[in-house]
This record gives sequence, C-alpha cells and structure tokens, in this order.
Amino acid sequence: MRKLVVLSIIMIAACHASASAFRVGIDLRCADSFFYPAVRVDGEFSYRFSEVRVSIPLRYSHSMSHELDFIETGLAVSVYPFEGYGFFASVSLLRAGYFWGLEAPEDPLLLFSEASVGWTFDLPHFFIEPRISITDAFSSEEGRLSVLSQAVPQYSRFRISLMTGFTF
Repeated sequence: MRKLVVLSIIMIAACHASASAFRVGIDLRCADSFFYPAVRVDGEFSYRFSEVRVSIPLRYSHSMSHELDFIETGLAVSVYPFEGYGFFASVSLLRAGYFWGLEAPEDPLLLFSEASVGWTFDLPHFFIEPRISITDAFSSEEGRLSVLSQAVPQYSRFRISLMTGFTF
C-alpha cells in the first residue's frame, strides 16, 4: 500500500512538472441551438501531455419536433506534430452513441468514428480551439446518422466548432 501511495505522489508530481494539462471545455457553436427546434450540447474532458492529448467528449442531442434523443461519448487521441504552433490532428479510438425516444431506431446503440483537425490557442488557464470535424469518416453508420441529422439540424457530417474552456 505504501508503494502505491508513493508511486501516485511521484506520478502526480511528474505530471505537474512536465508540459501536461487537464482541460475542460464546451463548444460555443452550441449557442445556435437557440435558433433551431433542437438542442445539441458538446463538452470535452481532456489531458494533454507534451504533443499528445487524450480526450473524452460528451455530447447530447435532443429534437423537440421528432421525439428523439441521442447521447454519445468516446475516446479520442490528438497529436500536435509541430511543437509550439498549436496545430493538431485527432481521431477517435472509440465512439459510441445511444438513441432513445419515440422515433429512435430499433437498434439504439451506434458505433462510429470521428476525425478532426484544428488549432489550439493557449492562454493563461484558458484555451480556444477552432476545429473542423468529420463524423463517421468511414460511412459505416450513414443511415442512422442521417435520421439524427434530420431530427437535429446541428448534427451534420462536417462540423466547424469552437471549443473553449479552462486549463488546470
């Protein structure tokens, strides 16, 4: 038990001593939900260590006109190939979503992919990150995702977003 406690303290100290950061962000593009009969809220928890970032996105979509809800999460890895410039490329390792509501498909579980590129602008304790994403890059779930994009207009295959949040 003592070894585990000592190892944990060393790992926490090493993470804080290096170029690592824990981030919590929300997509400001979600503000367009005020103009549609549907809601989409995107958030993200991520941990960046040097040129690699691991993210857990959380997304919720609700259509008031189609009686359809969709929640998704996953695991994504981003790579910053040009150190110091902020450009990144990201791909999802796992992306899963779940439909419910009166118009939900018979098979409510959805497994798909996402890829994105963007730029990270770091400010003291704050970040701004414009990005372009493509959902279901390999077209494996095109039919069920088209049902979702009809119910929630903000849910498109290509999306330009602006993630903002805090760095800890």
